[in-house]
Amino acid sequence: MTYIYILALLLHVGILVFFVRRSIAKNSRQKKVSKHTNVSTYEQTRNSALSVTPDQLGLNIPQGTIKVYGVVMDWDMSGTILTLIAYINGAANAVLSSGAAVVGGGKNPAVAEEASEFVLVAQNYINKTLHVTTTSLPAPGTVRFNLLTNQGVFGAQELLSAINDNSSPWIGLFFRGSMLLDEIKKTAT
Repeated sequence: MTYIYILALLLHVGILVFFVRRSIAKNSRQKKVSKHTNVSTYEQTRNSALSVTPDQLGLNIPQGTIKVYGVVMDWDMSGTILTLIAYINGAANAVLSSGAAVVGGGKNPAVAEEASEFVLVAQNYINKTLHVTTTSLPAPGTVRFNLLTNQGVFGAQELLSAINDNSSPWIGLFFRGSMLLDEIKKTAT
């Protein structure tokens, strides 16, 4: 069974690398035509995602509990950052720091289901995180998990090499994020 997970993870990484390279090539062509950059749009989208509150999602979370209602997963892809955004209500987006984005994926029922499941699984990882006041991008070769809760943002960072060799305690959440990304990509084609 472990081999299946590893094979699936490698397949996900390969597909993602293909899309990242295609996006980089597309942006390279677009930059020749236009001097405008999409970096500020990426930063705005990411910052907006990180600042969504339970009230904005229509959630009523009891006091005294820590409830994850959203996940912002930032994945370093050799200098391009893939940011996967998901909320408990099924809303989901995938954006690249190079400017490409697939937004509104949660309108698709399969995406909404995967987004909700990703957030539900994230609740099991809250004890592996620290409360953070800044949400910087991941260091090279890492993935950063930002769990949005009613008590603020909790974050952690993991080496991609540890995920790839199946030694990371984050493999389950990363795998759920990969499954969500697959569903989002289906809506983009």
